[in-house]
Amino acid sequence: MTQKKVRTKINEKWVDENGILWIKVIEGAHIDLPSLIDDNAVNAPLTGGKKALALYDARNYYTITNEATDYLRSGILNKSRIATAIVTSSLGTRLLVNFLGKIKKVESPMKMFATEEEALVWLDTFKMKD
Repeated sequence: MTQKKVRTKINEKWVDENGILWIKVIEGAHIDLPSLIDDNAVNAPLTGGKKALALYDARNYYTITNEATDYLRSGILNKSRIATAIVTSSLGTRLLVNFLGKIKKVESPMKMFATEEEALVWLDTFKMKD
């Protein structure tokens, strides 16, 4: 059963029947540090406080500040994620994800995909390891 969707200033989030945390960036969102901190706070209630597999749909247009990027680089995602699949066709998003991965050692794997289907197949490989 899919849980109720939660909408923050920057994302819509829900957990599906397979326990995957879906995150969809809101079209035109401006991701700054306060909105990212508020957004991150809804993860634990959605996942029951456990680390989760996440599918981040970054296909909509958004902007992100340097402060928000630094917060992501701080390792905050390592605390709540087993792995994150990012669905995007945006060169800017691909560059950002590559930048985040090279600046700080990423403990939870992150990989980009063109489709949700490919992303879900990759996320399923982490279920087998549990």
